[in-house]
Amino acid sequence: MTTLIELEGGRPQWDKAMRRIRELGWTCHELSAKERRTVRRAFDTDVNLSEFWWVEVPISGSTWRADREAAWQVTELSRSAQAVIYGRLFRREEIDRILEPEWQVHSVEPGPDGHVASGFRRRWRAVTRCSATRTGLLDIRVRIHASKGAARYLARHLRTDGPRADLDVRPLDGRGRTGTIRHREDALNRALALFAGPLLAMTLFLSTARQVTPVAAAVCWFLALVCAVPAWWTAFALPMAHSRLHCLGICAAATLAAAVYALGIPGMFDGVESRIAWVTAAISFYVTGLILLGRRWRWQVLAATVLPLLATLLVAALPLTGRILQDGYADELSLSPEETAVSGVHQLAAAVKLLWPSLAAILFVAASWGVLRYFHFIRPRSVFAGALAAVFLTLGLLTAAEWTYASPQHAADKLKRAASHHTKAPPYFGISADWVCVRPTVPARTLNEQGGALSPRSPYLSFGVAEGNVVLWNAAADRPLRVPAGQVKLLPAGNPGLSCVT
Repeated sequence: MTTLIELEGGRPQWDKAMRRIRELGWTCHELSAKERRTVRRAFDTDVNLSEFWWVEVPISGSTWRADREAAWQVTELSRSAQAVIYGRLFRREEIDRILEPEWQVHSVEPGPDGHVASGFRRRWRAVTRCSATRTGLLDIRVRIHASKGAARYLARHLRTDGPRADLDVRPLDGRGRTGTIRHREDALNRALALFAGPLLAMTLFLSTARQVTPVAAAVCWFLALVCAVPAWWTAFALPMAHSRLHCLGICAAATLAAAVYALGIPGMFDGVESRIAWVTAAISFYVTGLILLGRRWRWQVLAATVLPLLATLLVAALPLTGRILQDGYADELSLSPEETAVSGVHQLAAAVKLLWPSLAAILFVAASWGVLRYFHFIRPRSVFAGALAAVFLTLGLLTAAEWTYASPQHAADKLKRAASHHTKAPPYFGISADWVCVRPTVPARTLNEQGGALSPRSPYLSFGVAEGNVVLWNAAADRPLRVPAGQVKLLPAGNPGLSCVT
C-alpha cells in the first residue's frame, strides 16, 4: 500500500520519524516537485513545519479494506516514533502475478531422412511416439513456465550445445491449452473462494430448510438464493470460462450439484442431514480461520491450536478427570462407583467428551480472530477487541460447561425412558444396561432384595454384578434394585416388551 504521509514538528521530528520508518523496513521516497506543489496547495501547510513522503506500507491479509490497515499502521508508527504523523493518501498497488502455464521439454523424432515407411507402420509409429510422449518416456530434465511459443523457443535455443530442432514441449496443466484465460494468482484464489463459499452456504440453508417450520424454511430458501448471487456474479466477472455461455453452464452445473447434495433426489438420495451440514460448516470455518491466522502470525496459530489440544489431552489423562461424567451418571441413578466401573479407554473418552466443548470454544474465538484480522475488521493490539474476545470466550466456556455437566442427567433420563417403554437402553461411556430375565434360585421368601420387590415375570435392565450383588433398574420404584448374585440366575431377555417365562 503506497501511502502519502505528513510529518509535523520540524526537522528533528522528521529525522526521528524517518529513522523509525527505516527500522520497520518500510520503503520511502521523496515527492517530485510537481507532487510537492500539489500536496502543499491541497493541505495548505507550512514548509518549515510539515514534510510529505511516499511510504510503502506492507499489508498482510486481504486487499479489501487494506487502506484501513495501512492507516492503523501509520497511527502505530506515530505512537512509537512519538511524532505527529498523518496518513493522507492511500493507493493500493497491483502486485499480483499472472499464472503462466507449465511445460515439460521432451525429445521429438528428427525430420525425414528420405525413407518413407508404409501406411500402417507410419501410423503405428506415430501412435507409439505420441503415447511415449504423453506418458513422459521422452522427457528431459527441463521444465519451463511461459507461453507455448516462448517455452518452445527457449527449449530449442537456450542450449549449451547450440540450437536443436529435436526438442518440443508438452503442457503439464490446463493453462497450456489454446485459448485458456490467464488469471492472476490472488484474483483466481479470491474468485474460487467467492464461488465455492456461497454455494457451500447455500447447501447449509437448503438442508436446514427441510427440518424447520414453513416460515423459517421460506427464510432459508431466500438466504440460499442470496448466497447463489455472489457465486454467479464472480463466475461472470472473472470470467471463469471462454464465453458467457460456458460461464452459465458452469454456474448452472455447480448450483444444481449443490442443490442435489442438500435436498437429494426422491427415491435415490435423501440429501445431507442438517446436523452434518452444520458440523461441516463449523469445521470449514475453524480451518479457514486458523489458516488465515497462520498467514499472519505463525506462533499465534501454535498458541491457539496446538497448546489447547495438548492441554485437553493432558487434563483428560488425569485420574480425577476421567471419572467425572461416569460419577455424575452414577449419582443420577443412585449407583455406586463400583457398580459403574469402566475401563481406562472409556474414561479417556468421557474426559475428552468433558473437555472438547471448551476446546471448540477456544478454537472458535481463535478462528474468528483470524478471519476478522485478515479482513481488517480488528486493529492490531486493540484493547476493545481483546476484551470482547475474552467475553465471548468466557461465555463459550460457561455454555460448554453447562452442556457437558448436563450430559449425565440426559443420559440417565434416556435410560429411565428405555426402562419404562421396554426399549434398548443407550450405553454411556462404557456403562451399559442389558435386558435380562431374573430367575430366583432360592425360595421367594428368602430373597434379600434391596430397593424393592423382585418380580420374576418382568424383565429388568441389568448393570451386571458388583460387590456380590446383581444390580437391576426398578422402573416401578425409579431406583436400583440389588439382589445377591448367589440367589438369582440371569437369562437374556429375547423381547423386553414381553413377560419372562418362569
